[in-house]
Amino acid sequence: MILAETLLQDVRYGARALRRNLAFTAVSVLALALGIGVNTGTLTAYKALVGRRLDARDPSRMVNLTLVLQSGANSFLFSYPDYEEYRDHVHTCSGLIAVSINQLTLTDAGGIVSQRMAAAGSLLGRLRLLPPSTGNAEFASTFIVSENYFSVLGVTALRGRTFESIALRELATSPAVLISENYWQRRFGSDPAVLGKTIRLNGAPFTIVGITPHDFVGTSIAVPDFWLPLTLEPLVHPDSNPLHDRESLRLRLFGRLAHGVEMREAQAEMTLLTSRMRSLHDPNSELSRPASALVLPGSPLPGRLPGALKFTVLLIMIAAGMVLVIACANVASLQLARATTRQSELSLRLSLGASRARLIRQLLTESVLLGLLAGLLALPCTCAILMAGADLFKQAFPIEVGTIVFHVTPDLQVFCYVLAISVCAGVLFGLTPALESSRSALFSAIKGNAGSSPVRSRRLRDLLIASQVAVSLVLMIAGSMLIRSSLHALEMPTGYDGKHVVDLDFRFPEGTKNSVERRRALIRELRRRVAVLPGVAALTSARAPDDSNVRAATVSLTGERPSSENSQANLYYTWVQPDYFATLGIPLLLGSSFQPQTGQPERVAIVSESAARELWPGRNPIGRGLRLGTDDKFHAEGELFPDGPTWQVIGVAGDTRGVQMDGSDSAQIYLPLPEDRLSDYPILIRTQSDPALVMLALDSAVASVDPDLVSSTSTLQEMLRQTPPFLGAAFAAAVATTVSLFGLVLAAMGIWGTVSYIVVLRTREIGIRMAVGAQKRDVFGLVLRESIRPVLAGLLVGMVLAVGASYLLRGILFGLHIVDGISFVGVSLLFLAIALLAAYPPSRRATRVDPVVALRYE
Repeated sequence: MILAETLLQDVRYGARALRRNLAFTAVSVLALALGIGVNTGTLTAYKALVGRRLDARDPSRMVNLTLVLQSGANSFLFSYPDYEEYRDHVHTCSGLIAVSINQLTLTDAGGIVSQRMAAAGSLLGRLRLLPPSTGNAEFASTFIVSENYFSVLGVTALRGRTFESIALRELATSPAVLISENYWQRRFGSDPAVLGKTIRLNGAPFTIVGITPHDFVGTSIAVPDFWLPLTLEPLVHPDSNPLHDRESLRLRLFGRLAHGVEMREAQAEMTLLTSRMRSLHDPNSELSRPASALVLPGSPLPGRLPGALKFTVLLIMIAAGMVLVIACANVASLQLARATTRQSELSLRLSLGASRARLIRQLLTESVLLGLLAGLLALPCTCAILMAGADLFKQAFPIEVGTIVFHVTPDLQVFCYVLAISVCAGVLFGLTPALESSRSALFSAIKGNAGSSPVRSRRLRDLLIASQVAVSLVLMIAGSMLIRSSLHALEMPTGYDGKHVVDLDFRFPEGTKNSVERRRALIRELRRRVAVLPGVAALTSARAPDDSNVRAATVSLTGERPSSENSQANLYYTWVQPDYFATLGIPLLLGSSFQPQTGQPERVAIVSESAARELWPGRNPIGRGLRLGTDDKFHAEGELFPDGPTWQVIGVAGDTRGVQMDGSDSAQIYLPLPEDRLSDYPILIRTQSDPALVMLALDSAVASVDPDLVSSTSTLQEMLRQTPPFLGAAFAAAVATTVSLFGLVLAAMGIWGTVSYIVVLRTREIGIRMAVGAQKRDVFGLVLRESIRPVLAGLLVGMVLAVGASYLLRGILFGLHIVDGISFVGVSLLFLAIALLAAYPPSRRATRVDPVVALRYE
């Protein structure tokens, strides 16, 4: 009871003390609020992006199913026959659902929405960070789900009905879909007549029978446009056999644990079922080998986070923590400066019988109050900023992606985190000043020396300022290097002409109408019409160097089938036409190019300069043979395989930079593309005029050949911006820059606030100096020098620490040395300039001190 009373007294006294010094309180609360806000925002964003659960009733009972293959890789995709086996025989789950995400062409919906214009108008479209959109078709994001999808998730239709209430026989005779309320509002203007309306997806008719709730994402992070029952998938993909092909892996599986069942029990049962299904798979399939099931908490993300993403998340958390450290050091330095003015008060309390522990508790109570006030300010401000950011993020993507939903409203966990971090911040920044103030008070005399600045306190303040500067500099240098790395990645030589080469990709409508022969005829006609368009200099069929659909193979030089015993290397390969190198401007360094021919081409190959060095170092590769193997490599169904007899090298081409920004995929093997496979590959078009004008003409050319042929165009330079490594580097640069700016603002506030306070404390000293003849410039120089000295020390320490930080980031820094001179020197000079600007006003104010007033100052 006594402890509670004294604690309440400390709180009341601390509140009065903070109210008496509003300027100090305001600056301290603002600085702490920035630090707490950055950490709160980081946690909330993590929960919304990485740690989010499924959109379901009682989501804690939902689980993901993943397989751990014999090779150690995780497989989170399943076939429909395998799904049926799990669904019909599992007992640890009360329900098992399957889902796949598709982009289907939408017709008969009333007009066509130009998705190319919508994509270009989005934020990422304006930054040219989106893959090319189609201009002659409208796509709808469609989730193809098992019929029990909504009942297992515990969700009902907002209007109409879901698939569970429709018999399979009725679905077969009257195909039905659900529409999301988001898409109903955006595309159909909330027209109530949409229920019962018939639309066409990939040319097949479907009747809209229900509307799902607003922002319902189910097992994803984005609201789809339509929900299609899984048993009707053959209607939209007639060219495949999705319901009976056990090797067609395209479904993600989710389950709801039965009452009283734990995840380990479900995992054991799933592993047993997996082993039973091995014999049902193709003997050459990896699923026919031993595998174990992995049951994880339900999440839209497949499996556990990969190592690279974990490292990125860790770096972001560390950066946010560093901002909080800067804020705490900021306020601690202000606390030390303020404590000097309270020496008389503290000494008096000690002489009246208060113990040093009692004083420390009082000072810590004031610090915790500051932390709580900062948390109270940070929470609503952070939430408002996150909500605005979530809305901006939604608008950054084009409509065909769907509506991306992030729940950034704070929950109990976030409230507890803010409370804990506020109290911890109060103790962290308040402990050192409390110990120092109480120690000084034991030896301080009440003689009018309260306005002086003890050497020990001054050194501690300088140490805190230097710490702020060092940590802020590390963040700023890291952000600068990531920005320079992203820009450098776009400026690095690619080895080909990316500005004037356009990638024309196309997609044939599915169905018997588009047979293989008809597709080949369409592409021959399309190539003929494109070749005569104004501004077209040359064209070829192949995948661009920066196309993300790269393929790899194991290389053997012994003439035997590649294996683990005789493999020489693992290299990328691509299929190209003879005019590929001339069209893209890739030089041939040795030998000759492929020769045009009808029928199956000869088994000859061209290797890049890097591949030649790796396979035959110091030797001429012309005339040598190699064999390729793709047994353990990924390939899409129906792709060309390079396996078989030996390929003879006839030429060496210059290196090109592909998807990997560090150039690790420049070692390439080029193989001749057969004429009968041209319809499987994009058309690359070299322009002699503005590529934008040629791309507009391509839309008309495609429509004139076949209005149902869906096409998209992009320059190779634009495709480079859309590669995952570049997007990842750009994201890291944006995050690091944002965090470093917060650190810079906090450090500048700390320097300005501390120097301002010190000038007030040294008013009497400054007055005496001026009274005995010191000039204003002498006083200005003295204050400025003493203010900048800890800044210079912090810059030196920060540059050393930044070397370690850049070493950790070396994996995502492209074309930069670990010690990048421009980043290190430029950012340090910028920080020094900002520090001088922050220290200038209080230093200037010191020269205006009236000696007569100062001599009477106490």
